[in-house]
Amino acid sequence: MAGSLGPAMSSMDAFLNLIDRSSRLLEGVAVFMLFGFGALMLGEVFARGLLSQSLPFSWEYSTFAMAGVFLLASGRAIRTATHVRVSLVLEAAPASVARVVDILANIAGLIIVAVLVAALYNAFSTSLARGLVSATIVATPLAIPQGIILIGAVQLWFDLLARLIRLMSDRPAEDRGADAVSEEPLDV
Repeated sequence: MAGSLGPAMSSMDAFLNLIDRSSRLLEGVAVFMLFGFGALMLGEVFARGLLSQSLPFSWEYSTFAMAGVFLLASGRAIRTATHVRVSLVLEAAPASVARVVDILANIAGLIIVAVLVAALYNAFSTSLARGLVSATIVATPLAIPQGIILIGAVQLWFDLLARLIRLMSDRPAEDRGADAVSEEPLDV
């Protein structure tokens, strides 16, 4: 019996590892988009200050980038416990109660994000089918930024699923040291 659990556990570990790796990849994309957003804003400041005109695409693309950054990086924030979370109840409650509350909150999060994914998919598929574009001079096909945002929401759902699996199987749900900066003092 114990031997039959081994492959199932390794399959589950592989699944969780795949979610972690895809989350890390999308985190990298989010960082790239964040730098791109910063470059766009610097370009806008330069264009307005020195050329006395605005870049026609900077505000639109920056808005799309910020929405993408938010959702592309949110799943990784869940795994590394860098998201904002009110843990007052969890810290005050006994461990068994805190675990149940954490699991229930995670299930609620899965449901909410599933609704978000459905809404984003509806917007994406409508924009794609109708060829909708932004109402600016740039006329960006809306399916492109909506698709990026949808990918981030799907990844967030998978990260919440992975967290629930970890909570229910007594695996560490958070990897607090994954992105930690060394706390050793620097020699100056």
